[in-house]
Amino acid sequence: MTAVPGDPGPADQRPAPGDGWRRRWRVRARALGDAARLRTRRFWDGAQPTLRQLWWTEEPETPVTTVDRRAPEPLVVPAQGQVYVFLVRATYTWSSETARPELFGWYVDYFQQQATQRLHRLAVRHAVEVPPHRPRDLHAALTAALAEDDPPPWTYARGEVTFACEPDVTVHLDERVRRLLQPYWEQRIALECERDLARRRAEFADERDRRDRQPEATGARPAPRAPDAKDLFPLEPLLPPPAPRPAPGQRPRPGEPQPPAV
Repeated sequence: MTAVPGDPGPADQRPAPGDGWRRRWRVRARALGDAARLRTRRFWDGAQPTLRQLWWTEEPETPVTTVDRRAPEPLVVPAQGQVYVFLVRATYTWSSETARPELFGWYVDYFQQQATQRLHRLAVRHAVEVPPHRPRDLHAALTAALAEDDPPPWTYARGEVTFACEPDVTVHLDERVRRLLQPYWEQRIALECERDLARRRAEFADERDRRDRQPEATGARPAPRAPDAKDLFPLEPLLPPPAPRPAPGQRPRPGEPQPPAV
């Protein structure tokens, strides 16, 4: 027959010897954990103001403007008649607040060709109506066009990077036209120098005449002349040379003055 276990008695429900020890340590650990958490929370709440002062805060970046100037080769544009040309020299000032300094030069090289072509089209459109010996007229036309038709700064963008360009333009003569105009300008400069010299001479003569007529008009006597050295030290008349004395025992010639008696 198989034995059937009976119901556990009171003796079987008693805890094992180690269960009370574990239970006490479990309660003790829970109490220590709660106390540690409470102290940690209090410490953290008290340290919050100090930690906020020590936290790293990133200030907003201040935009820095980088500037560069480029003076490429002069632009050659045909003048009126398509025989001679003008030389258009331009200095480009580039500036940007969004480009990094290490990439600034690369962006300027990238946009420089576009700005040069833009100025070349503008110069060609106005140079065909200007005679080749009048660079000042072309400079005035380009200045007016830059101020009205296509005012700077010119803006260029690539992605999030933007650039501003301001051209400064000067116009020069063709070397062939310069050689043709050189004799004319040399003669003109010589004539202007002669005219300036004649004008200065006339002004000096008028001033001298006015200074001479001023005492006569006012009736005042002319200012006394400063004494000269001859006035301060007059020269005495020269005395006649002494008469020659005759030799001893020789009579004086008739008409000769007698020597004074000793």
